[in-house]
Amino acid sequence: MKLCRLVVVVLLIAVIAGCTSYTDKNKPFRDAYYAGRYDESITVADGLLEKAGKHDLHLYFLERGKVKLACGDYDGAIKDLQVAEERFGTIEGTISPADFLKGMITSPTRQEYQPPDHEKILINSYLLLAYWMKGDREGAFVERNRIINNLKSYLGKYPDEELKQFDVPFARYLTSILYEMEGLDDDARIEYGAIRRVSPGAAPDAVNMRADEIVLFVEIGMAPLKISQEIKGYLKKHKNMLIGGFMLPGRKEPFIFSIPVGEDFELQDSGKLFAFAYPKYVKQTKAACSARMVVDGMECGTAIPLDNIEGTAIAAFKKELGWILLKSAFRTYLKLRLQGDAGKKGGVGGALVDGLFKGLAAAEKADTRSWQTLPSEVHVFRMECEPGSHEVFVRYFGKDGNLFGESRK
Repeated sequence: MKLCRLVVVVLLIAVIAGCTSYTDKNKPFRDAYYAGRYDESITVADGLLEKAGKHDLHLYFLERGKVKLACGDYDGAIKDLQVAEERFGTIEGTISPADFLKGMITSPTRQEYQPPDHEKILINSYLLLAYWMKGDREGAFVERNRIINNLKSYLGKYPDEELKQFDVPFARYLTSILYEMEGLDDDARIEYGAIRRVSPGAAPDAVNMRADEIVLFVEIGMAPLKISQEIKGYLKKHKNMLIGGFMLPGRKEPFIFSIPVGEDFELQDSGKLFAFAYPKYVKQTKAACSARMVVDGMECGTAIPLDNIEGTAIAAFKKELGWILLKSAFRTYLKLRLQGDAGKKGGVGGALVDGLFKGLAAAEKADTRSWQTLPSEVHVFRMECEPGSHEVFVRYFGKDGNLFGESRK
């Protein structure tokens, strides 16, 4: 009976591990969003949310909330983004042992998604925008205060020489504007000064509390996507240590690791080849590379690059890559150990389990989850204007300088 239960569990694991990756599954939703077909994108997102397991649920709330913000559904955006923000604010330390074990034996996608710190700050940034566009000043001020507190906590982890690549100047610019709205010009100057250190030219030269201005944020490109890539390596037992090594694309030296194992862990003298999947970021081609503002029928200037969100995402991923690879190697070790234990039993049951673990290894996919409706970059444009209503839209230009398209007014 015990063997039957084990086979059923492994069969279920094998089915789970062979599922379509997050990046592949989201393509229809993502394509509709970046093509500006927001209603279609929300409809697809609704279906994805209905089918989502708890490990992906709050990431889908993030995705849908971002689309609702883009199409002007500010109440809907606030609701979705708040659901995600509340969960991601408390998730650390709440992963159950069962979920952790599932992630270690099967795939990291069986663990709940945990966003990197810059994504958490961007959640509050888009919440601030949603409140602001809705006309809820108090809600926007609350999010402003959360951004400031989270930035202090987040950036405190990094040495001064690394701050530039991990800062979030888009979030800082939003907080600066709200400081100006409250008349807190000294606080605004501090935040603008921090922006200049990351994005020279993006912040205004001076804070003029009496000026009436239009400020436009323009999203350029799409976030880099994660794909699953297979890595092959070699394992060998030496005394009570399991020694492994593999080569990563673009790396000159092999990645070497060692894991303590018991004397009863058996591995053939010649060692064993193994393979595992790990995530790799792939930058997406930018159809539009710059943007010019048209205000009341007159082209007024070009938006200035403010925040390289793509660069921050890749830098944060590189920081975590060693840990990701070690977990992948340890998961390979667990599978080898369980497979070896099953093989010792012999007979049909042992052969079945051995075959299922081999199938599980072959079907493994890396964790390709990330917030995919984020832009690659955020640019900013600012100009003084007369109080009142103005007709504003954006013209987008490609790398060759040719007009690519226009936004809605």
